Amino acid sequence: MGAKFAIWMDNVMPSLNLEKIKMTSCLEWETLPRFEQLPFLKSLKLDEMSRVKWLESKSSGNDKCHAFPLLGRLYTRGLKRKKIKNWFEEGVAAEDGCLFPCLIELVLRGCSVLKELPSLPSKIKTLEIQKLGG
Repeated sequence: MGAKFAIWMDNVMPSLNLEKIKMTSCLEWETLPRFEQLPFLKSLKLDEMSRVKWLESKSSGNDKCHAFPLLGRLYTRGLKRKKIKNWFEEGVAAEDGCLFPCLIELVLRGCSVLKELPSLPSKIKTLEIQKLGG
């Protein structure tokens, strides 16, 4: 697939009622599909995607966003060594200051260059961090 996901994914994404997505070993991808367009997404797992730079970019057309409105669980592993330093591309901000308003579980493993945690909602129940920051 190269450094970007398949173009058909952008065309179908807004029409899907997906609640759970797991992506594994998309080793060449630098950007992710526009998951923020999935209003029912509750669980996102990203595993061994070491070239991804951020979860949301300005290319989606939003400088202010209410991304991931129902996301309750976010798991990442192996976003390390290389790229992901921030959650969102510079210039993208959450409307209310919280990027993941419904998040109850955040697991970060092996994201060694990530600079900071996102603003977390008060309802978060589980926070697991392994090998974060270099």
